Amino acid sequence: MTEPTLLGYPISLLFLYFLWYSFLGWLMETCWCSFFKGRFVARGFLKGPICPIYGIGILMMVLFFTGLMGYPVVFYLVSTVTLSAWEYFVGWLLEVTTHTRYWDYSQKRFNLHGRIRLDYCLFWGVAAYIVLYFIQPATERLFARIPLLTRQALAIAAAAVTLVDIVTTIRSLAMTTMLMEKAKAINAEMDRRRGELSQSGRQKLDEARLQAALLQLELKETDLLADAAHYSARFRHRYDHLVSQRYHSLLTRIREESSPLKAHRLARLADLKARKQKKKEANRKQ
Repeated sequence: MTEPTLLGYPISLLFLYFLWYSFLGWLMETCWCSFFKGRFVARGFLKGPICPIYGIGILMMVLFFTGLMGYPVVFYLVSTVTLSAWEYFVGWLLEVTTHTRYWDYSQKRFNLHGRIRLDYCLFWGVAAYIVLYFIQPATERLFARIPLLTRQALAIAAAAVTLVDIVTTIRSLAMTTMLMEKAKAINAEMDRRRGELSQSGRQKLDEARLQAALLQLELKETDLLADAAHYSARFRHRYDHLVSQRYHSLLTRIREESSPLKAHRLARLADLKARKQKKKEANRKQ
């Protein structure tokens, strides 16, 4: 049975190329970030040691721009523009789908909407040149030694593992977004209750009841933030400069210790209930 091909490349071979360059991109970015942070930082969204943004970017170069390798200057310019556009698109897509910016170059010179910056754009062209002129020929020779059935089996197994990783990652992102939306709605309700509480003196409302309701909302918000902290832990650890206009205050709260915050709110609620009980007992005695 003949294996399907894409622009002359077998699909299984292209997938192994994708994984290989995704791993090299992960390795480069992890070493870079770990060096500057002084600690090991495994980059990337997936649990596995791959960054698909690099794998897809290099595959585009291999599939569509190999014919430009005889013209180094043109190849460099095309690679720089293409990979920069790809980085911009991925940054935009993540912002639209998760309402969060995972990298932000807004404070750097010569940036475009904080998603790409000039010095990195120029580097992508150099990286593409190194990969296609030096690494890709060696990669082709290495992978050519793998028997066809072995290569196909490796590709299928790796695809299954990668698919599971992608599904679990998407679930974590979706759960984080859902929990943040719920916490945001509770925040709005808390603001409304605080407004009622501030008017309780003049309107002779039950202040204790409003305080109890507000604390219940605060506890519910704390639980939601704790769950959001759980699902977003991997992303926050790997991208410690997350920016979100939609969830700015909530992200700040998540970075704090949720356990002490919950303990403090529970203590406040218990104290309020105790005071309310004492007030009832005093009223009975009268």
